[in-house]
Amino acid sequence: MTRTSNDPIIATRDHVVGETADMEAAWQELDQAIRAANRILLSTHENPDGDGIGSQLAFYEHLESLGKECRILNYTEVPTIYEFLDPNGWIEVYDPERDELWLAACDLAIVFDLGNFRRLETVGRDLIRHNVATAAIDHHPQDSFEGLENEPLYRYLILDYSAPSTGTLVWQYLQTYRSEPLTNTMAEALYTALVTDTGSFKYDNTDERAHLMAIDLLKAGVKPYNIHRQVYEQREHSQVNLLGVLTNNLQYSGDGRIGWCALTQDMLAGAGATRKDVDGFSDFIRTIKGVEVAVLLTEADGGKTKVNLRSKGNLAINDVAQKLGGGGHPFASGAFIEQPWGEVIEILLPLLEEKVKTLDNVEEGSIGGS
Repeated sequence: MTRTSNDPIIATRDHVVGETADMEAAWQELDQAIRAANRILLSTHENPDGDGIGSQLAFYEHLESLGKECRILNYTEVPTIYEFLDPNGWIEVYDPERDELWLAACDLAIVFDLGNFRRLETVGRDLIRHNVATAAIDHHPQDSFEGLENEPLYRYLILDYSAPSTGTLVWQYLQTYRSEPLTNTMAEALYTALVTDTGSFKYDNTDERAHLMAIDLLKAGVKPYNIHRQVYEQREHSQVNLLGVLTNNLQYSGDGRIGWCALTQDMLAGAGATRKDVDGFSDFIRTIKGVEVAVLLTEADGGKTKVNLRSKGNLAINDVAQKLGGGGHPFASGAFIEQPWGEVIEILLPLLEEKVKTLDNVEEGSIGGS
């Protein structure tokens, strides 16, 4: 059975892929597959973030040390703030005309930080079409997907919801299965993965494992401020302009507990900005006093809408993202919807308003019990 590159991926929503039950056995099986493979592809989701990029770069360097033929092929380019992690240009944008034959001959593909397989776009479709054995390393809740002949999409699955980052899982693997110490560049990549997914150790996914990992990476030579400066102190003028647009267009709902903004293409153009410049804006909205849920809508081409949802931690909002066809973490989720943002907000706000009403019940229960 074959597919064309435009055929859809089969998705079933009867159940969701659960956490890996026996992590040690799963790692052993994946490590055996890695050592048996000659050609390995690494990839992550479209518009990659620090976790996906850091994880794949550290893994790439490990595979290179094993003598594997390896390439990192992503659907979209590396955001500017993460380019410092890849001075050698190891990360490539996938071009089917140039790369599909190479992909088809791979013994193994490993995808990182990917809760929704569709976010691999063309890379994922071609992996299925050529029936390439695929492994996933992740800490996101997963949609349940099937490949050809209704077979499970992932032959190897490393899934740990409690991990602070996907980079944490890569670090654990390297600690166990790598004979050589981490290089400085591997450590910097993994530290970037860790700090970006824990919000510089501010988010509630920061646990003992996160700090133990940080200690180990510092011992390997990481200078935390160098990473922080590259990631958080390189804002473009266009992004600052766009932030002004956002603050002037912020709206509130649910008695001020929902803060939301829609950034249209005209707004981006007026600020001299692109969709890359909205990175971190939903987290900014979340920092506003009284806001429990932050919503950022970004208008995309063709009347489509990208939705970012962030919660302060009192309400899980990934179920709302799932109703829109997306997903993610309980307190950091999103979706990409083929509807204009005005229609999306009419659907989204009532769902979130019902959600924040549950906080009233908690508060009343607390008062009554005191």
